[in-house]
Amino acid sequence: MQSLEGLGFDDGDVVGPPTEVATEKRMGLRQDGLQRLQRFVPQAGRDYQRFRNVDRGRGEHWSVSSLSPYIRHRLISEQEVLDAVLSEHAREDAFKFVQEVFWRGYWKGWLEHRQRLWPEYQAGLQDAEQDLKRNNRAYRTYLQAVSASTPIIPFNDWVTELQETGYLHNHARMWFASIWVFSLGLPWQLGADFFMRHLLDGDPAVNTLGWRWVAGLHTQGKTYLATPTNIRQCADGRFDDWTDYDLGLNRLAARTAQVEEELTACALQVTGIEWPAPLMGSCPDYRGKRTALLLTEEDLAIHCPLRVDAVVALSPGNLSPIGEDSSLVTDFRRRAVVEGLEHATVLLPAAKKSNPMDPEALASWLANEKIDLVVHAYVPMGPALMNTLELQQHLAARGIAMVSFMSDYDRMVWPHARKGFFQLGKKIPEFLDTMALGSPETLQPDR
Repeated sequence: MQSLEGLGFDDGDVVGPPTEVATEKRMGLRQDGLQRLQRFVPQAGRDYQRFRNVDRGRGEHWSVSSLSPYIRHRLISEQEVLDAVLSEHAREDAFKFVQEVFWRGYWKGWLEHRQRLWPEYQAGLQDAEQDLKRNNRAYRTYLQAVSASTPIIPFNDWVTELQETGYLHNHARMWFASIWVFSLGLPWQLGADFFMRHLLDGDPAVNTLGWRWVAGLHTQGKTYLATPTNIRQCADGRFDDWTDYDLGLNRLAARTAQVEEELTACALQVTGIEWPAPLMGSCPDYRGKRTALLLTEEDLAIHCPLRVDAVVALSPGNLSPIGEDSSLVTDFRRRAVVEGLEHATVLLPAAKKSNPMDPEALASWLANEKIDLVVHAYVPMGPALMNTLELQQHLAARGIAMVSFMSDYDRMVWPHARKGFFQLGKKIPEFLDTMALGSPETLQPDR
């Protein structure tokens, strides 16, 4: 049986920050993430396996790592997290946490193998919203849901926690989505969009596919049903003094309903990945060109093998075509990109740096600097890709070439994410051996 957490929304275990992440200004985001990693490592073994599904409530999520916003933007890499954990725990003791890290790679690779899914889902959001508005009763339910005023008290608490902190425990995310779809009867698409606009770790692949899994669309016939018993068991006793009637848990759906697939067969078809060629091979004459390294919010690690004359970054764009991003999410994404540029300045002191810009302004800056070639880490499906493609058009009009490269981690993991997680999971020992992490004990995927 596959794990609850792995089938949830976030980057496997790494499921979100404590409340202070969005407001802490004195510490850099990467430094903050590394300190959180250091604090979590001692409990990443058997303790994590035992307590990871317990949602203790706002501000008390110490059973999970709280690293997902940092990994989401690669302010901290998957390799760094795995190395830290496996330096202190044997593989067999940390196998559950290790699996959860690889779940993120699975979701990312799965969506990347279906490159029509995200654009079609995004294009359908406005239609889904308009259809809902034409149904007065359903639209009133939607407004109650997003304003934390439903008759289901725990659901309201999760909405408030999400909006005020940018975080929900992974188990709460699954309960939330199940109640949204099966108890409130609302479209999964609008729920996934609501999460994306409010989660600090919101990821196009992890979030979208997590909602589809709960609704029974990712794996046909497999849905997730939130029940009063499960919510009570995993809520650390917070609801013991309340009856199901008081909490509104008596209003939860007793069974899941069939959710109609609204994406086309074309969107669900495997399209494959156009793997970037090794950068040195794809730019044989780069030494005669003025080259710039482009950073996007998808990958703020600095692992470019070329000498560059400039380092630039794209400003994060809107996450949703139908609603405003929360101020917490907007601030975190902008800070992450600015910090990525600052880190690049330290590592590449000879390179000229610009402030983050939108595609058109950035193309003009690069042209003024007489840049011939822009290189960047591969950008997967999502808003950052749309921004990057727009930049590419502006650069092409100015005669500036653009080339991508791929991290070794993604190139290793994503080819095994075409189908279910089991096919990827059984390769984890091989992945760890390749990265020279941990001891060589067998790490078996959940069955």
